Amino acid sequence: MTSGDYEKHPERLRGSVQEPQQQYARSAAFRSLVLEAYDYRCAASRLRYITPDYRYLVEAAHLIPFAESQDDRPVNGLALTPNLHWAMDNHLIAPGPDHRWHLSPTVDALVPDNRWLCELDGQPLVLPRDPQWHPAKEALAWRLDRLQR
Repeated sequence: MTSGDYEKHPERLRGSVQEPQQQYARSAAFRSLVLEAYDYRCAASRLRYITPDYRYLVEAAHLIPFAESQDDRPVNGLALTPNLHWAMDNHLIAPGPDHRWHLSPTVDALVPDNRWLCELDGQPLVLPRDPQWHPAKEALAWRLDRLQR
């Protein structure tokens, strides 16, 4: 199955993939579908930048890691800048089912270098225009449950 086939049938992006070519197609389709759904805009910072040669500031981030969920559907993803992707993957921030960003209480708000994370707390999640691509509530709940306490 090619990347284009996955883009036409995103429901097929779930399940284990054995062939390296299929894995690449799956990953490329996930990335493409998530970034397009978010119009290449970060779901947290709202930043959007596309270079003249079509490189993007944002990357496709899994809510529930693929290794755990085997789920590459776009509803298991967000577009995030690399620093916010890292912060989410390290459980310092989490998008919640309330479509707001949550900050781990382990992040010290008195440290000036943490301001960029602290300012995100309580802010609305940037959502795709098309509701079919909104993040799945169960994926958001999974991520929020793993926020560092």
